[in-house]
Amino acid sequence: MFPANVLRVMIASPGDVKEEREIVTKEVYRWNDAHALSRKLVLQPVKWETHSTPQLGVPPQDVLNEQILDDADILIGIFGTRVGTRTEKYISGTVEEIKRHVTAGKTAKVYFSDVPVAPSEVDPEQYKALQEFKEECKKAGLYATYSSLPEFKDSIQQHLAIELNSHRYLWIPAPPSRTESPGQPPLSDEAKKALVTASEDDGGLIHSSDMGGEAVQAGKKVLTDGTVRSAAIWKEALKELESGELIEETAYDSGVYRVTGSGFRIADKLRLEEEDKKQLEIDAAIAGSAPSQALTIKSSKSIRIRRIEFLTTAGVCAANEEVSVEGDSANLPVDFNKVVKLFNTPRADRQHNDHSGPGLVRITYSRDGVTNQLDLPVLITPVFVHAGMGTTQYIALEGQKRFYI
Repeated sequence: MFPANVLRVMIASPGDVKEEREIVTKEVYRWNDAHALSRKLVLQPVKWETHSTPQLGVPPQDVLNEQILDDADILIGIFGTRVGTRTEKYISGTVEEIKRHVTAGKTAKVYFSDVPVAPSEVDPEQYKALQEFKEECKKAGLYATYSSLPEFKDSIQQHLAIELNSHRYLWIPAPPSRTESPGQPPLSDEAKKALVTASEDDGGLIHSSDMGGEAVQAGKKVLTDGTVRSAAIWKEALKELESGELIEETAYDSGVYRVTGSGFRIADKLRLEEEDKKQLEIDAAIAGSAPSQALTIKSSKSIRIRRIEFLTTAGVCAANEEVSVEGDSANLPVDFNKVVKLFNTPRADRQHNDHSGPGLVRITYSRDGVTNQLDLPVLITPVFVHAGMGTTQYIALEGQKRFYI
């Protein structure tokens, strides 16, 4: 066993590409066999067949979105000759999954089959809808095609390797190791809580007994709830700590204990371990009205923001600026001139006289010596401000997202 980060790889497709779905699953496991130990990174293939559960009263696609899609890190979409079954909002469930995933700023890789099939097996309406979606994908970014299953297998293998060698995955912080030394048995949750609670106060613990029952106290906090069961559990935690020489009784059979030097050191490690376990959450949003907008950032842990970039959805950087702000919150003014440059950057999927639409604000930050990037999806929108006898056009950004790292 070894500690590792886990990335969920969702396999999205209509039902006519079962062999391709199996190929992706096997290639994900193959990558784990070759790289998981050295990279401390495990890929988990996620499919509706294996990761969804029945639920009544909710549209089926909404169930799949909640149970599988929303927590997926990478999506692999595969199409044969069908686009899939229509949902309430989209032409198919697979299309809905891809668009929701992309809108959330996550990686989606889409593959279209050119494998020959018998004409009798093709549904004309499904095939027509699929070709329309394929044209839509052509405008939105890159996709891949394959003319045989071996070619598809090679593509998945190569593209997984390239994707997982990109900076966003190479810079994932290594998961924390256990704090207990090999010679010390792991502490129960109650023993850990009693030790940490006492160490944060005066280092004292008390086991008392009177007509009302037994009580265990760590520092100024009473741990028991007045029941016999609670008293038994916390008494056992004290014995556990005492046998491990993490606390010692101040006088024989007094019921009064104090944390030892070893106990304080272990308590400090436990606190750091719990802090490391907390997921880093970063809220990024565009606040205010053009031309005086700001990028607001709130983080659950202190980070250093180093660079802001304004990009098209194709990854073309229109403008950037170096910054140096450290802490758990920041309010960075958005340079209106850089927003205008982003708006004016030519894009193949937009009319020459209307560049409004989606874009990205990339935030480069570092924590504990590790640099990472966040891509905040934004909407670029012209706004008109009326003042006096005139009207001024500004370019505004809209967008907000919570990142879990």
